[in-house]
Amino acid sequence: MALVALAAFTACEDDRDSNPVLNTSGNVTFELNAPEFAGLDVVLASTESLGLTWSQPVLTADNAPLGSAGTYGLVYEVQASKDGNFTKTFADALAEVTDEEGNFTGIPSGHDYTVLDATIDGCKAQLLSEDLNTALNQLNIWPDAAAMTTSDLYLRVLAYNSKGDGTKQLLATSSTQKVRLVPSAWIDVMDVPAKESYLWVPGNGNGWNHGVAPVLVSTDGEIYTGYAYMNGEFKFTPVGDWSAEYNNGSFSTVSDNIDLGDGGGGNLNFTGAPGMYFFTVNPGEGTLTATPVTWSIIGGFNNWGGDEVMTYDESNHCLSCTVTFDTDTEWKFRRDSDWTYNFGGTLDALVQDGGNFTATAGTHTIQLFIERPAQDGLHATMD
Repeated sequence: MALVALAAFTACEDDRDSNPVLNTSGNVTFELNAPEFAGLDVVLASTESLGLTWSQPVLTADNAPLGSAGTYGLVYEVQASKDGNFTKTFADALAEVTDEEGNFTGIPSGHDYTVLDATIDGCKAQLLSEDLNTALNQLNIWPDAAAMTTSDLYLRVLAYNSKGDGTKQLLATSSTQKVRLVPSAWIDVMDVPAKESYLWVPGNGNGWNHGVAPVLVSTDGEIYTGYAYMNGEFKFTPVGDWSAEYNNGSFSTVSDNIDLGDGGGGNLNFTGAPGMYFFTVNPGEGTLTATPVTWSIIGGFNNWGGDEVMTYDESNHCLSCTVTFDTDTEWKFRRDSDWTYNFGGTLDALVQDGGNFTATAGTHTIQLFIERPAQDGLHATMD
């Protein structure tokens, strides 16, 4: 199985560095290359990921490459079906049996596919075995581990124009490839994450502007956690405006770097040094702590033996650093020069203990948006 994870595939050139006229007439198709593990029973527990590649869809005159950033925003989405049909997603089926309070009224049914990854910007993908196993469970809804069986999965890729307003325009659909997978673990697909609630943190550090203020997140409606840059007075609000607030009179137990004395208008006064802090807040109990933290990058560029500490960029509300890689390399984010808290995965959706990022040789500016806006996940950028 080691050969599966390392299999090489022919891929297209990068969809970059061009500004052609987009051809949207007709339904464009393109080829999803047959992976070398097609026809094998792939044991997901024995490999970390499986690779896919596809040809570049002909979307412009003479197949001129589309830009993936700053032009048309071309992105690819990988979908997985249990029977080769792509008519209804698991997410839609789950929504049909979920009431307004988030309670389930039945078992999802009628679905035949799910989305594996919707943020790919080149003609190749490395599908995590964990995600493939989740897809198998969602599509088959096995009642327990004893019911799991080796199963077919039909894969296809969709190409989209990702627009600036958050919508996507379908441009092309690939051919389908069938793979056969041995599931690694049973998953209770009805055990979905709890709905999130938020605390906004307007203050001196963000110009008292709810539009850019970070949010702390709770999944139980009681304890809120998250990161915020602190530089003087601040408050909390349970909504994204000033119609309600938690001020200096809302708390009785706070960390040493917070003063409950009225800073004016009921503001809390932050007495610690300006910087990034991790907050734990329980408004119901009146408790509040803020712990200073540093974030850095580490990787093959320094033999995984040091940290390039990131500094706060007040204009962009993110942590940032500029680093030069002498060769192509792998790297990750980590907190306080320790591996207890580290982020990998994809830059669009950071994951605790996720896989390493990759970067080409050269000088790159890396931005970490650790201050999470409401309903947006933690994310990063690299140019």
